Amino acid sequence: SQAYAQEEEAQKPPQIKDKIIKTEFFSPLTGNVTIGYEQTIKNNITFTGSLGIIGASLVHLEGHQAGLFLKPGIKLYFAPDYWLDGMRRYNDLQGFYFNPTLVYSGFGFDYYNNNGNKERGTNHSFGLLLNLGKQWVISNSFSLELYAGAGYGWSAISAPDYNSSPYSTDLSDIAPYKFSHLQPSNQVPIAFDAGFNMGILLK
Repeated sequence: SQAYAQEEEAQKPPQIKDKIIKTEFFSPLTGNVTIGYEQTIKNNITFTGSLGIIGASLVHLEGHQAGLFLKPGIKLYFAPDYWLDGMRRYNDLQGFYFNPTLVYSGFGFDYYNNNGNKERGTNHSFGLLLNLGKQWVISNSFSLELYAGAGYGWSAISAPDYNSSPYSTDLSDIAPYKFSHLQPSNQVPIAFDAGFNMGILLK
């Protein structure tokens, strides 16, 4: 009986963890620190969100940008990964996924006006991004994630006297990189996103 009980215990799958605290690994090199969270809602569907502190950086930012961004969304996993042993589901937080995401990015930045004086401008950006990616769960403890996508983006930029030309009202060229995503111009409201995340799984 004792040997049978030990065998049963050995066959039990590890306790599945359904939450991840993660960070975008290279974000300090791009001018921010990003902390993310993901939690299972039901099979193949999770809620995910991230908060970025703009200006917390390992590199110098010419415009001394400072602010924050938010990226809430859901993940729809296409096909779950399985163990070969009995084809048991390993974790709801791994596999290929589709990730619609809302984005807000707000920050201040330095610029020079027409008189050559330094002033402080503001950027408020909004977007809807459609990302594709894959997440791996390692030893039911750590996660690795790669993703990329595109969508719509729009920005409101305030920078008085930055451009006195009567033929141009698009100030997007001041700050095309929003730290949460890339939006080259308001004239063509397309936004892009990509990243690499590492995380720790929690119960």
